[in-house]
Amino acid sequence: MEFVAGLDALEKLIFNLHTLGYTVVGPKVVDGAVCLDEISGIGDLAAGAVDVQAPGSYRLRGSSKSVFSAVNGPHSVKKFLHPACLPMLKLKEEEGGPRPEPTFHADRKYAFLGIRPCDLKAVDALDRALIMPRYRDPVYAPLRKASLMIVVNCGRAGENCFCESMGTGPKADGGYDLGITELPDRLLFDIPDGRMNLLEGVEMKPASQQDLREELNLMQRVKGEMHKAIARRDPSDFMYGGSESRVWDEVAQVCLGCGNCAMVCPTCFCNTIQDVTDMKDGSVTRQRVWDVCLSKKFTYSAGGNPRADRKARYRQFVMHKFAYWPDQFSLYGCVGCGRCITWCPVGIDISETVNSVLREQGSRRPLPEVVKVA
Repeated sequence: MEFVAGLDALEKLIFNLHTLGYTVVGPKVVDGAVCLDEISGIGDLAAGAVDVQAPGSYRLRGSSKSVFSAVNGPHSVKKFLHPACLPMLKLKEEEGGPRPEPTFHADRKYAFLGIRPCDLKAVDALDRALIMPRYRDPVYAPLRKASLMIVVNCGRAGENCFCESMGTGPKADGGYDLGITELPDRLLFDIPDGRMNLLEGVEMKPASQQDLREELNLMQRVKGEMHKAIARRDPSDFMYGGSESRVWDEVAQVCLGCGNCAMVCPTCFCNTIQDVTDMKDGSVTRQRVWDVCLSKKFTYSAGGNPRADRKARYRQFVMHKFAYWPDQFSLYGCVGCGRCITWCPVGIDISETVNSVLREQGSRRPLPEVVKVA
């Protein structure tokens, strides 16, 4: 059901979420960037902040009357549901031998307010990898089950966004606990069955046809603002054919292998295990930390890294998103958020990489349906 309410509905919504025991996470200005962070009220939101992005560049410039005026920053839901550094077990020497101490309890309830449709699809991707029939991540699964996803449809496109060509935005097509579209001076709420309690006490009225037309026109405008796109609807088969493309050599000459792209990617989930000793109390903590396939040490085993050069490691990163993931999980591992483009220190554009491979393959055999590029 769709309703409209004033902008002050956000304050009541945040209050209701806290009352229900949720830790509310939303877009907030932190250290010069709009990041997902804990918020206590509407005053914490990055209202009016406008980000300007380019390959290898991010700046906050200007202001807007819109509350949700900024697009994706460096953080995604992954930061909270699949933490970057997670203490799993602590051993402390005591009389009678070492005593194990659990160090993490997945008992928090998060309400993610203001996430974008592409990040909502990224959560779906993580669900498929971390909540499987024969594998259930002991941290991610309970946190995910207890979470609320409150999505805000995009009122503008970022310079590096290409979600429309990935089918992940700019409007969410379901899977949320509450959907919001910000219209001039009001909010349009899409409230699924059983979620009216989230807006208890909010003065609302049913959405009119005019409200729905404004939302449709806004989404069409945002699609037209996107200047990046993956040029083919289903590129996976063609990516396999380009595994020996010259494109990988060209990008490898520029890539630093730093792993920034995987760190900010909302769907990357690789990790490794470290044992850390505290010399003060003699304890040892086993912790799980994010790892990246661009690292020389990733999958290192007797005999070395099976992907010895940077070309092979970068190709693995891209092919995992656009070829291997669809075969394994029946969806793409890229949601078109553009973070890897923005936060790459040398400005490598993954959409250009994929399109270069597709163009090369297109000269050898017919290609499928062409996606409209705005």
